[in-house]
Amino acid sequence: MHVKDTDEIQRAGAGTNGFLLAIDIGGTKIAMATTTPAGQRLHEAEIPTLAEQGAEIVMRRMFDAARALMAKTLAGMERRLLAVAAVTPGIIEPDGIRLAPNNPGWDRLALYDVLRAGFDAECVAVETDVKAAALAEARCGALAGVDCGLYLNLGTGLAAAAVIDGRVLRGANGAAGEIGYQLRGVPDEALFADGGASLENFVSGRAIGDRVSALLGRTVSTHEAFALRDSVPQVAVLIKDAFEGLARHVANLTLMLDPSRIVIGGGMARIPGITDGIRSLLARAVPYPPEVAIAAFGHGAALQGAIVAASDAWALRRSPPGHSPLREVVPAL
Repeated sequence: MHVKDTDEIQRAGAGTNGFLLAIDIGGTKIAMATTTPAGQRLHEAEIPTLAEQGAEIVMRRMFDAARALMAKTLAGMERRLLAVAAVTPGIIEPDGIRLAPNNPGWDRLALYDVLRAGFDAECVAVETDVKAAALAEARCGALAGVDCGLYLNLGTGLAAAAVIDGRVLRGANGAAGEIGYQLRGVPDEALFADGGASLENFVSGRAIGDRVSALLGRTVSTHEAFALRDSVPQVAVLIKDAFEGLARHVANLTLMLDPSRIVIGGGMARIPGITDGIRSLLARAVPYPPEVAIAAFGHGAALQGAIVAASDAWALRRSPPGHSPLREVVPAL
């Protein structure tokens, strides 16, 4: 989590009567919540992302919805916005967001600066959505108390996050866990430099919908693709092949990290066959097979992660000089 602070608090007691704003800018929806400084939810809202409209319009709609939510939170009460945390697909850099090909314009979106300019908050935090989800699971979900765990997000896209001693592994560039770019070892696969994301383009929710659409010669949503596998044998074979390929990659990750628990989240987490297939292969391929479980926060894991990030950012902002109560916070970009 990258955190940047503003000037010293101007009003005494701001933390007592203040609230936090958490935002999850997902591929298909933007979810947001206001909370107390301790992270207790006050009000929530959700709008479609409509990512194809471009970053500028998406952010304008997000601000409109967020301000309406803040107005609801403030109704009849003396409260101040203390911290804002937003999570999004991709690797957040000062001048744009990398590795978010499904969100047009994200590569030029200076998210921290946009949030700082748009909200009058004491501090702002930004983070990759899957790492935020893993943080939520590690702090108060299915990975709580686990020394070494793996969060696997199966949704519109595909990514993972390792949790070690309660901390989310970031990597040298913040890109640890971007497994959508892992190679499948098939002929003519497109590499990252050529615009490819080999594994994600094979097994993510978006990819399965696209592949079934190509197979049937008509547009098919991810939901419909899974519904068709019981009646269309070719679709069943395609999905079975995708799941088996995913399980092999999870097995390789397990051999590298040796986690005691793997938690599966995202929109595809409860699709029949995924969890059992991964668990079955791990039992045969890994010397010390980990437990496999469904994420505690489900579709809401990234938003819960944003809530934790906002609460952590505010706690760090309020800490005495030289003292940090957080292990997950990394110095500002």
